[in-house]
Amino acid sequence: MKKKIISGLGIGIILQWISLFFSYRELPNAFEDINKPIATGGFPFKAFEYPVPPMGSDWPPADMWPMFFANLAIWLVVGILAAFIFGKKIENNKTFKKIGISTIILSVIGIFYIMFKFD
Repeated sequence: MKKKIISGLGIGIILQWISLFFSYRELPNAFEDINKPIATGGFPFKAFEYPVPPMGSDWPPADMWPMFFANLAIWLVVGILAAFIFGKKIENNKTFKKIGISTIILSVIGIFYIMFKFD
């Protein structure tokens, strides 16, 4: 049971980062005004509005983080549900370790991705 919940949290975090990577959408006519964002990202809710590079401050403004964490909450629920559906396969030590390592690697890449997009 403990491995299922931990794996579910890992799967949720992995899904959060993957959804953030693939939800990057450039806005039409974005480069006409440098004070407006050029793209958005986040799924199912829009979490970030990316500035025109190099106009960012290396980190998203504080008012964008609540939607990021709302998306994370949704993906954690999906991950835990997936872990309970595929319970026997996830309780395998090899799969458990792969999920843990993937979670750590994608989280590090995700932090650098956010820093790069807001640079």
